[in-house]
Amino acid sequence: MAKAFAYLVVGLRFPLILGWAVAVAAAVLFLPPLPSSGDGLADLIPAGSAAAHADADATRLFGYPLEAGVAIVQRDSRDLPPSVVETSAHAAVGYDRSPGIPGLLAVVPVPNGAGVPAPAVTASPVGAAGLLAGAKQHTSTIVTYLDFRPDATLDQQVSDARAYAARYLTHVVGVTGPVAAQYEQGQIINRDLGWVELFTVLAIALIVGVRFRSVLAPVAALACAGAAYVLATRIVAWGAQRTGIAVPQDADPVLIVLLLGVTTDYCVFFLAGMRSRLAEGASRLQAARDSTARSAPIVLAAGLIVAAGTGALVVARGGLLRAFGPGLAVTVLVSMVVSLTLMPALLGVFGGLMFRGTAGERSTAAGFRLARLAASKPVALLVAAGCVAGLVLAASGARGLGLGSPLIGEMPPSSDVARAGAAAAAGFAPGILAPAEVLVIGPGAGSQTAAGNRLEAALRRQPGVATVVGPAALPASVPSPNPMVARDGRAIRFALVYDTDPLNATAIGQVRMLAARLPALGRAAGLRGVRYEVGGQTALTSDAITSTASDLWRVGLAIILVTLLLLMVFLRALLAPVYLLAASVLAVLATLGLTVVICDAVLGSPDLVYFVPFAAGVLLVSLGSDYNVFVVGRIWEEARALPTQDAVAVAAPRASRAITTAGVALAASFGLLALIPLEQFRQLAIIMAVGVMLDSVVVRSFLVPALVALTGRFGMWPGHQRVRVAARRPPELSDASR
Repeated sequence: MAKAFAYLVVGLRFPLILGWAVAVAAAVLFLPPLPSSGDGLADLIPAGSAAAHADADATRLFGYPLEAGVAIVQRDSRDLPPSVVETSAHAAVGYDRSPGIPGLLAVVPVPNGAGVPAPAVTASPVGAAGLLAGAKQHTSTIVTYLDFRPDATLDQQVSDARAYAARYLTHVVGVTGPVAAQYEQGQIINRDLGWVELFTVLAIALIVGVRFRSVLAPVAALACAGAAYVLATRIVAWGAQRTGIAVPQDADPVLIVLLLGVTTDYCVFFLAGMRSRLAEGASRLQAARDSTARSAPIVLAAGLIVAAGTGALVVARGGLLRAFGPGLAVTVLVSMVVSLTLMPALLGVFGGLMFRGTAGERSTAAGFRLARLAASKPVALLVAAGCVAGLVLAASGARGLGLGSPLIGEMPPSSDVARAGAAAAAGFAPGILAPAEVLVIGPGAGSQTAAGNRLEAALRRQPGVATVVGPAALPASVPSPNPMVARDGRAIRFALVYDTDPLNATAIGQVRMLAARLPALGRAAGLRGVRYEVGGQTALTSDAITSTASDLWRVGLAIILVTLLLLMVFLRALLAPVYLLAASVLAVLATLGLTVVICDAVLGSPDLVYFVPFAAGVLLVSLGSDYNVFVVGRIWEEARALPTQDAVAVAAPRASRAITTAGVALAASFGLLALIPLEQFRQLAIIMAVGVMLDSVVVRSFLVPALVALTGRFGMWPGHQRVRVAARRPPELSDASR
């Protein structure tokens, strides 16, 4: 079947090249491009989120939450003039009486005073009085929260916030908040994605050109990558429109570098085979057919394994992983189909020119004897044990891992969001832009004043809490009703401002601890007949992380089962797929440990953005499996005519050279994500570059050949057990004897 396929695609080389050109043109004309904006990954809050329910209850009971996704910061380190404070208050009151910006529902200004925030107040006449009365003599900073309609887009919210600031406020530093940070991230991605694409193309051209010492070889690889890029991105965008499964904008760079890197990987396999056959004296068309017949089954198996592994993300319950899966699977499938057809066609037409004057790579007799020694069972056992020990040691670094989503903290310091966030933190505390909201709900909760005051005092003593705003914090001059007490008296609430970035791993852990302690704190304070809820951005992010982590076992099991099944089918063996998959999983754990150490040393924190390790783990397990197919497929091909030890000695070094080239190209593609100055992309660049290089250089070049040598033909059972070993010498020794 492989030979028939090779004859077909090489024979149809001219129609195939023309057909792919037409397909690319049709995709550009009739299919939509990837959208340039989106809601971002941080909006993928899981269904049934307790924090989302708390925010809804806060709106129902009090009319508005104590924080919003967008905030305007006014600041003067020498104190704002009293007229500015008064103007901000009256602007909020006036807007409440006569709204002038569509989609903006409420305005909640909060001044500080001598470094201590005044209570959050409603945009109403009572709220204005509270603001003016709460503002101490020295007010350096005002944070104005803006509450928008639920259907308002990121762009609308940020634009309306800027319009409000320009129309009503002075001394404005900027617009900030989690929603504004998501919007700004989208702008940064749109701005820098073109540079990532350009430098990825240049890196691929350099790596492939140097590896094959050819000018036309990288041109052919980039032609395939370019066709796959246009088709895959347009198909993914079209599919998202038809199915309603939105691709988060944060995923766009990942899709693009994966597409370019994987297509280059597959093309390298064809190019290596073509060069080898030409060096052996085959004609151009025969070399193209032989390379295609040899590489096509491996590329098909590898592509299906990666696509199935990433596609298995659809079993996740959380929106984050489900959003990643289909786009990644389609990207890999398109890359595979283009590589399987367009590259053989290009080799059939231009293969002779690509490698004119280049010599093939042959192992020397001394090199073969060294490789054969390494494939002997005693040495292979030492190599396998050393690799496993090293990987386990590297994996131990993952113990310091923390998960968060510091939307504002990861922004470039020069951005408007970061500058306004820093100003708010200087006037209050870092957590002011996303305070945690504690709700105490129950009949008569508002009348248990003394117990509520004791709970407020207890909340102030919780780890990481900089200040607490509760019913008792309002000055006595504020008339009733108290905005921290529900109008019907059935609930009270507290705003907790933390002393660290409210969306980093530290704050998330502190809010989780607080939620667990609340019932005990309430009982100790004397509150009776009430229940507790915790809302706010920190709690929402915590729920998103918990949901993603709970999906880990379900998604991980699905990926392992799908990958294991496909490996068994393509390798026609039962034992080998088990140890190959185990090696891939161990490599992922080692990669995670090394990434934590590197991020701590380079980026200053071991914490990772919460979706990075999950997305990278899926990609690395799947990509590692396609390298498995390539290495083991080459070894077992040689094992049809050689003893296992000789087969490993002959095939492993050859396969390792191609895999190292492919791995370097893929690692460079993902490494260039670091050009986008956002923390999640820098972390993803590190984890993917480290993982691909660790997998291609250590696992596939040393560990897997050692495991194949140790298990011998037993590991090939049942598909390759009955292959008769011919009495012939390995080609390296035959060449040496001549």
